[in-house]
Amino acid sequence: MRRTLASHRTLSLRHGRVLIAATTVLATAGVFAAPAASAAPAPATAIDHVLFSFGAKPCAGPLDGVIAGPGGVLYGTTDFGGIDDGGCVFSLTPGSSGYTERVLLKFSFSGPGGGKPQGIVAGARGDLFGNTLIGGTDNNGVVFELVPGGSGSYTERILHNFTGGTDGSQPIGVPVLDAHGDLFGVTQLGGTGGQGVVYEMQRTPTGYTEKVLHTFASTGGLPQAGLTMASDGALFGTIYGFGQANPDGTVFRIQRGTAGAVYTPLYNFKGGTDGSMPDSALTVDNHTGVIYGVTQYGGSGGIGNGTVFSLTPHGSGYTEHVLHTMAANGADGFAMEGQLLLTAHGSLFGICSPGRPTAPTRSGPR
Repeated sequence: MRRTLASHRTLSLRHGRVLIAATTVLATAGVFAAPAASAAPAPATAIDHVLFSFGAKPCAGPLDGVIAGPGGVLYGTTDFGGIDDGGCVFSLTPGSSGYTERVLLKFSFSGPGGGKPQGIVAGARGDLFGNTLIGGTDNNGVVFELVPGGSGSYTERILHNFTGGTDGSQPIGVPVLDAHGDLFGVTQLGGTGGQGVVYEMQRTPTGYTEKVLHTFASTGGLPQAGLTMASDGALFGTIYGFGQANPDGTVFRIQRGTAGAVYTPLYNFKGGTDGSMPDSALTVDNHTGVIYGVTQYGGSGGIGNGTVFSLTPHGSGYTEHVLHTMAANGADGFAMEGQLLLTAHGSLFGICSPGRPTAPTRSGPR
């Protein structure tokens, strides 16, 4: 499963850098720009500025991007460093001579506070929320909150320990927050079907209570990316597809109502020119309802290095359009990952690895 072990991707970023381009924050990878409908021309070049370089200690391997806080402070997580390589939560504060790193929390690889954080989201009161892939009382991961205190300190508060049973196991991807302060996310394992769950952490006067919104089964599960919430509260996500009834992946929606949560598969990839195996969070245009995302494989006659796709509402369903196919020879990069950035002008920006893969093969969940 993803990031339970160091893979070629995590190793290559172990001593990573935070880079910023003219439009977005980038990891150590290539960048592409694809036009959406009626897009303004994308800039031909972008200059990268190194804001901060991570060493091996105390934190390394920033894999899940950063979020911006007041005063230009950046917050993020790393996969390595911390206590016995359990990862960190860090902040980068701008100053006259650059950015200064501050470690807000060190995780242990299998400690009670969790290990291998999957990115963070900021609450309305300055607190930070996230989940960890492993660790906790049952070593199945946790949902945590970092509560700010005096002098810039933070205290970790465990909101839920996953047991590996019906509540799920190994939460993956960055959770999302709604206006009420509830958190939503997915696990890649656990649940009654053993294929993961979609969970909600409901805020109560005394804390948080987990509610399982959907349990995946062998007909479609093992999600490898977090959720996206539309302005109407609908949740969108992806299933990677490996070993499933639809082996090329699925885009799904969960609508919440008084009668409960309704799960709907919106599109099943075919594994050919339309793409295969989506493993990143989706981007939703709240004005048009169009959904954007990337696949790792497919395109170019079905043997390409992935696609940029859109799903446009059409009647009671959605119609897929391939906006860009990464060349089979790797000329414009490969292994697209991460959520696309949709600008006000309709352009899409994302990241990929540069060059050509050494041995392009179709693989399962990481």
